[in-house]
Amino acid sequence: MKILSLGCYIKRRKLFRLRSSLAMAILAAFLLSLFFTAVAAGRPAQAAAVQGSPKPKVIMVLLNRITLEDLLDNRYQNISKVISQGGLGLMTINTGGDYNDAGAYLSIGSGNRFAGTQPAGENYHREEVLPDGSRAVDVYVRNTGNDPGSSEILAISLPALLKVNQNKNIASVPGQLGQILQQSGLQTAVIGNSDTDPGGPANRPAALVAMDELGRVDYGNVTTELLVRDRYAPYGWRTDYDKLKAELERVWDESDLIVVETGDTLRSNDSNLQEMKSMIDTHRHEAVKNADRFIGELLPKADKNTMIMIVTPLPYAQAIRDGIRLSPLVIAGGAVEPGSILVSPSTRQEALVANFDVAATAARHLGVANSGGMIGLPITGIISGRQTETVAQVQSRLVANWTQRPGVLYYFVRYHWIVYILALVQVITGFTGCRRPARFLLTSILLYPLAILLVPLIGAANKWLTIFFSILMLILITYVLTHIRHNLKMFLALAAASVVPCVIDVLTGARLMKTAALGYDLVAGGRFYGIGNEYMGVVIGASILGAAVLLQLYSDTRRWVWPLIGLAFAGLVVFFAAPGVGTNAGGALAAVVGFAVSMYLFSGRKVTIRSVILLLGAVITGVGILVLVNYFIISESSSHIGRAIDNALQGDLTAVWYTVQRKLVANFYLLRNSPFNVILVLQLLLGLAIAARKQAALAALAERDRFMVCGMAGIFSGALGAFVFNDSGVIAAAIMLNYLVVPLVLMVVKAEAKPG
Repeated sequence: MKILSLGCYIKRRKLFRLRSSLAMAILAAFLLSLFFTAVAAGRPAQAAAVQGSPKPKVIMVLLNRITLEDLLDNRYQNISKVISQGGLGLMTINTGGDYNDAGAYLSIGSGNRFAGTQPAGENYHREEVLPDGSRAVDVYVRNTGNDPGSSEILAISLPALLKVNQNKNIASVPGQLGQILQQSGLQTAVIGNSDTDPGGPANRPAALVAMDELGRVDYGNVTTELLVRDRYAPYGWRTDYDKLKAELERVWDESDLIVVETGDTLRSNDSNLQEMKSMIDTHRHEAVKNADRFIGELLPKADKNTMIMIVTPLPYAQAIRDGIRLSPLVIAGGAVEPGSILVSPSTRQEALVANFDVAATAARHLGVANSGGMIGLPITGIISGRQTETVAQVQSRLVANWTQRPGVLYYFVRYHWIVYILALVQVITGFTGCRRPARFLLTSILLYPLAILLVPLIGAANKWLTIFFSILMLILITYVLTHIRHNLKMFLALAAASVVPCVIDVLTGARLMKTAALGYDLVAGGRFYGIGNEYMGVVIGASILGAAVLLQLYSDTRRWVWPLIGLAFAGLVVFFAAPGVGTNAGGALAAVVGFAVSMYLFSGRKVTIRSVILLLGAVITGVGILVLVNYFIISESSSHIGRAIDNALQGDLTAVWYTVQRKLVANFYLLRNSPFNVILVLQLLLGLAIAARKQAALAALAERDRFMVCGMAGIFSGALGAFVFNDSGVIAAAIMLNYLVVPLVLMVVKAEAKPG
C-alpha cells in the first residue's frame, strides 16, 4: 500500500508540475501581450508632416530606359545643374515580376513591389475615343464598375493589374501613392505618353505612378496631341515639348503631384529590334537632349517647397542584359541639399535607394504620412565633395558583385553535390579507403562559406578571378585545419573560424557580407543590411557545434562551461535581433529554437511534454525580446520588422499576415526550384544511409559523445526554425545542416575505425 501510495504521489506530483509549467507559460504570454497592448495604447500615433506655405509640390519627370552614364554626359547641361543643385543616387529596379515598364512604374507609384501586365499602359483621357469607337470613360465603367468622378485620366486596364497582383501578399494596393494623396485632399496629374503608334494601343504607363487605387488621375493629358510627326525619330514620332509645357502650365496650380512622361527614351528602347545599335544610341542621345531642354525650364522652380525628381524606372534593354540592374535617380529641392548623395533608411547604403522609396519621398514632401502598406521610406541626401564620382564608383562595384555572384554560387552548390554523393557512396558501400581525402573534402564544405566571405579582401575584379581565389582560399584554410588530427578539436577550431569573422564583419558594417557571393545581393534588393540568411545558417550551426565540442572536451568542468555557452547563445540572439546589427528577425527566432533545444539537452534532461512546453515558452520569450528590441527604437530608420511590429501593436495585423504568407510561398518556391533543395535531399539520404548501415557506430557515438549528439539535435531544431521563420529558409536550413551531417559522417567513420 505504501508503494502504491508513493506511486500515486509521484504521478500527482508530475501532473502538478506539468500543469504548473503550462500555467506559467500561459500567464507569461498573457502578461506579455497585456504589457505591449498597454504600451501601444499609450504611444502617440505617427503624425503627418506639417505643410508649409506656400503649398508644397512634387514634379516627377520620367526619363525611362537610360543609364547613369547617359545622365552624367556633359552634353546635358541642365540635367547636370539639377544634379549639382540636388542629390544623385542609384535606384533598384526590382518589381513583383519581370523587368517590364508597367511593373517598374507601378512599383514606384505604389511604394511596394508590384507586377505589371502588357495592357497596363492602356490609360486614356476620359473623352478619348478608343479604336472600337467607345469613349474611354464608358470603357472604364464597363471594365471596373467604378465611378470615374471628374478624373481626367483613367486606367481601363486596372482589372488586369489587380488580377496579376492578387496573390502577391502585399499590404498596399496598386496606386497607393495616389490613394493616400487623394485621402489627404491633394490632387494628382500626369502628362505625356510613350505611344509608338497613334492609331494603335496606348503605351502610357506614367499614369500608374499617379493613379489612385481605382485607377483615376485628377488632371492631365496623355493623348497623341502631345506628339509631333518626325520621320527620323523612332516609329516616326517624338514628344512635342511645346505642348507638353503648355499642359504643365494648365495643371500646375490645381495639382500637388505632377508626373511628366518624356516618352522619347522609351520609344528609342522599344525600337531596338528594328534599328542598328548606332542608331539606337543616336536616338537615345537625341531623346535625352530634348528632355534636357525641357528640364532646364523646370530648374527655376526647384526650391524647398517644389521638389523635382528625375526618375528612370528601368535602364535600356541592352544595359540590363549586360548586368546593369540599377537606374539613376536625381532629386532637387525639398529636404535634399545641393551636391549630395541620395540615401535611404530602406537600404542604409551610400548612393543606393529602393524604387519603392520614391513614393514615400513624394508623400513626405507633400505632408502626407506614409501609410497603407508602403514599405518605402523617405529619401534624403548627404553632402559629398565627389558626388558624381562616388555614385559611379558605387555602381561599378555593385554591378561587378552582381555579375560575379551566380558563378560563385554555381560552383558552391555543385561542390556540395559532388562531396555528398561521394560520402553517400562510401557509407552505403562501406568503403574505408581514402579516409584522409574524404575528411578533407567533407571538412571543406564547412569552410567554404568562410572562404567566400574572405575573398572580397583580395578585391577580385571579375567572376573567374573570384571563383579561382575562393577555391584557392578554401584549399588553404582546409589544409591548415585538417592538420588537426583530433576531430573534436578540429570542429572547435572550425566553429570559431566560422562564427567570429561573420560577427565581427556585421558589427563593423557588413562590408564583406554585402560583397561576398554567399552574402546578400544589394542589386536584387532582398536584403540591404545586417546578416543574410546564408551566413545566419553558418553562425547558428557552427556556434551549436562549437558549444557541443566544448562540453564534450571539457565535460569535467561543464559547470563553468555551460553558463558561458548560455551567455554566448543569448548574445547571438540579441545580435540577430538588433535592428542596427544583424537585423534578421527570422534568424533570431531560429537561433532561439536551436539554442534552447541544445541547452536543454546539454543539461541531461529527458524530452517530455514539460520540456516541449518550456521550449514553446523560450520561443515566446524570444519573440518578446524581438518585439522589445525593435519596438522601442521605432523610427524612420528602423527595420521593416520594427515597423511591422509597430503596426501590429496598433491593431493592424495585415502586414504581419502578409509577411507570413510571403515566407511560406518563398520557401515552397525554393523547395521546387532552388539548387539547395538537392543539398537537402542528399543530406537526408546520408542520414538515412548512416541509420541503416552504421547502427553499431551510431550506438557507440551516442554512448561516447553524448554532448555531440545533443548538439546535432539542436542544429536540426535550428534548421527547422530557419525553414519556418525565414523566406529563404530552404537555403539557411541546408547550410545549417552541414554542421550536423559532416561531423556525423566523420565521427561515424572514426568510430568504426577506433575510438577517439
